Amino acid sequence: MAQSRTLQGVDWITIFLGFILLIFGIMNVYSVQHDLGMKQMLWAGLGMVMIFGLMVISNNNRNFFETNSVVIYAISILLLAGVLVVGKEINGAKAWYRIGSLSLQPAEFAKISTALLIANLLNHSNSHLRDLKTLGQILLIMLIPISLIMLQPDLGSVIIFCSFCIPLYREGLNPVLIFIPIIGLVLFLISIVQIPFYVLLIFGFIILFIVLLINAFYYSHDIEEWVYGVMIGLCFFFILIIVSSYLVSNLSEETRESFGHLYPSRSLFFSDPIRFNVNLFGFLGILLSATPVILYKIDKRKEVMNSPFKINSGFKTDILTTSAIISTIALLFVMTLSFISPIVFEKLPKHQKERVMVLYEGEGKYRDTSGYNLLYAKTAIGSGELTGKGYLQGTVKQGRFVPEQQTDYIFATVGEEWGFLGSVGVVILYALFIARIYYLAESHTNVFVRFYGYSVASILFFHFFINIAMVMGLFPTVGIPLPFFSYGGSSLWGFTILIGIFLIIHYQHKQSLL
Repeated sequence: MAQSRTLQGVDWITIFLGFILLIFGIMNVYSVQHDLGMKQMLWAGLGMVMIFGLMVISNNNRNFFETNSVVIYAISILLLAGVLVVGKEINGAKAWYRIGSLSLQPAEFAKISTALLIANLLNHSNSHLRDLKTLGQILLIMLIPISLIMLQPDLGSVIIFCSFCIPLYREGLNPVLIFIPIIGLVLFLISIVQIPFYVLLIFGFIILFIVLLINAFYYSHDIEEWVYGVMIGLCFFFILIIVSSYLVSNLSEETRESFGHLYPSRSLFFSDPIRFNVNLFGFLGILLSATPVILYKIDKRKEVMNSPFKINSGFKTDILTTSAIISTIALLFVMTLSFISPIVFEKLPKHQKERVMVLYEGEGKYRDTSGYNLLYAKTAIGSGELTGKGYLQGTVKQGRFVPEQQTDYIFATVGEEWGFLGSVGVVILYALFIARIYYLAESHTNVFVRFYGYSVASILFFHFFINIAMVMGLFPTVGIPLPFFSYGGSSLWGFTILIGIFLIIHYQHKQSLL
C-alpha cells in the first residue's frame, strides 16, 4: 500500500514516450557514426544520473526549485558571461566550455533557469501580466541571457527564447504583445527582398481592411472607438509614407546607391513609377482612413446637439485618443523597422545572408555554400520514399554528403533510412510527448508548476518544429538541435534536466495532495 502511494504522481506515459524518443535518437546517431552513437548512449546514462541527483537534492521538497530559482539563474548567467572569456570558439560562435573531450554549452541550461525564475516571479507576484512592472521584470530576466548569447553569437538559442510567449500567454499576456514580434519578423524578411514602400502600403491596407471589417460586423461602443482611433493612426501612417518618399527622392544619388536595393537608384519624382504609385496609393489610404473618422465625428456631433442634455462622455474620447496614439506609435515602429531591415541585412556576414536568401531563391543557387547542407538533406529525405532504405543502409549518409548530419541535420537520416512512414511516426511521437507535458502542466493550479510545465513543452516544440522546418528548407539554417536525436552532451543533458525537473515537481505536488 505504501509502495503504491509512493508511485502515485509518477507519470509513466511521459517517461515511456521520452525513452522511445531517446532510444530511437541514439539509434540514428549510431547509424551516422558508430562511435558517436556509443558516446550519445554514455551522455544519456549520465543524464539519468543527473536526474537522480536532482531527486536526492530536492529531497521531496516540492518548493526546492522554486526557492532556489534565483541561485540557479545567477549561476547560469555567470556561466554565460564566463564562456565569452574562456570559452572555445566552434563554427564561429564562442559558446562552449571545453573540458578535455567534452564541450559544454551554457545556453542550453540558461533556458531552464530562465523558465524557473519567471515561474517563481509569477507565483509570488500579486500583480498580473497586464501590469507594466511585472512585464518589465520578465523582460529583464529574458534580456540578460539573450544579450549574453547574442554576444557569442548563437542566433538559434536566442530564437528558442521566443517560446516563452506561449506560457506567458497562458498566464494572461495580451496576445497583441505576442503578435508584435511576429509581425516584426515577417516585415523584416519581406522588406529585405521587396521595396519597403510597397511593403508598408500593403501592410497599411491590410490593417485598414481588418478594422473596417471589425467595425462592420462587431458592433460595440468601445470597439468602435478603438477602430476609429486606429484609422486616425493609419492616416498619419500613409502621410508619413508619402513624406518619406519625398525625402528619399531628394537624397543624393550616392546616398541612395549606398542603401542598395532599399531605394532604387533612379529618381523618385512623380514621373517615376515607384514614386507615382507611392503617392497614388498613399492618398487613397488617407482618403479611406480619414473619411469614416470624419463621418463618425459628424454623427457624434449631431447626436450631442440633438440630445436635451448636450453632454458628451469623456470616457469614449479617452479611448479614441489612446487608440490613436498607440496605433500611431506602433505603425511608426513598423515603418522604421521596414526601412532599416535592408540596411541591417546588408551588415550581416555573407553566410548568414545566404541562409536567409535560400528561402527565396532556393538552395540550388547556393549549392556550393550555404545551400549545400539543405540540398543534400532534401536529397536524403526524398530518397527514403515511403518505407526508407533500411536501418544503417542510407547511401547519402554513407557518402558523408550532409555536414553535421549527426547534429542539426539528423532528421535527414530518419527520412532516408526510415522513409515517409518513419518520419511521420517520429512527428507523431513528438506531438504526443509535447501534448502530454502540456496536459500535465494544465492539470496544476499552482502557477509555478503550470508555467514551468508550459515552458518545457514550448521549448521542446520550438526545437522540434524549427529543426525539422530547417532541414526541409522552410526555415533558415540555424544551430537548433532536435531533442533527443541530435548528437551532443550539452543538448541531451539540457533536455533531460529540463523535463526531469518538471516531472520531479509534478510528482512532488501530486504527492502533497495525497
